[in-house]
Amino acid sequence: MISLLAGTFLLAMVHALIPNHWLPLVAVARAEKWKPREVTTITFLAALAHVAGTVALGIILGLIGKQLEEQYGNIIYVVSAILLIVFGLIYFTVNLPHHHHSTQKDVVAYKRSKRRWILIFIVMMFLSPCLEVESLFLSAGAYGMGLVSLLAVVYAIVSITGIMLLVSLGYKGVKLLSAEFIEHNEKRITGIVLIIVGIITFFVH
Repeated sequence: MISLLAGTFLLAMVHALIPNHWLPLVAVARAEKWKPREVTTITFLAALAHVAGTVALGIILGLIGKQLEEQYGNIIYVVSAILLIVFGLIYFTVNLPHHHHSTQKDVVAYKRSKRRWILIFIVMMFLSPCLEVESLFLSAGAYGMGLVSLLAVVYAIVSITGIMLLVSLGYKGVKLLSAEFIEHNEKRITGIVLIIVGIITFFVH
C-alpha cells in the first residue's frame, strides 16, 4: 500500500515537470499579457481538469481491480505486481520523449480570446490523462476503494501544486533546466518507478 502511494507521489511529480503540462500556458500568458492573478486562476482550472481526467479513469480501473480481487482472491496481488513490472519495463525500454516545437510561434499565429484560451487548456488537459499512473490505480483497487481514493487525493495535490508552481516560475522567467531532463527521460523514470513499486508489491501485500 505504501509503495503504491509513494509511486503515485513520484509519478505525479515527474509528470508535473513535463513541459507540455505547463509550457504552453506560460507562452500564452506572456504573449497575451495576462495578469498574475489570471495566470494563477487559469492554471488551477487547467490543472484541475487534467487531474479530473486522470482520476476519473483511475477510479474506473480501481473498480475493476476491486472486482478482480473479489473474484480471484490473493492471486490478483501477484498479477497486479507483475503487470506493474511489465508496464515499467515497457516504459523504460521505449522512453519516447515528449516533443514540442516553438510554442511562442504557435501563440503568435493563433490569437484567441481569453475565454477561448481557457476552454482550450481545460479540454486539452482533461483529454490528456497521465496513463502511466493508471496502472497504480488498478493495483490499488485490489486493496479497496479507500486506497484508490487516497491515491486520487495524493495525485491531485502533487499534480496541481506542481503545475501551478512551474507555471508561476516560468511566467516570471525562471529557467527550469530540470524540466528538459525530465522531458527526455520521463518514460525511463516512469519505468523505474513502476518496476520498483511492482517488486515491492510482489513481496509485500
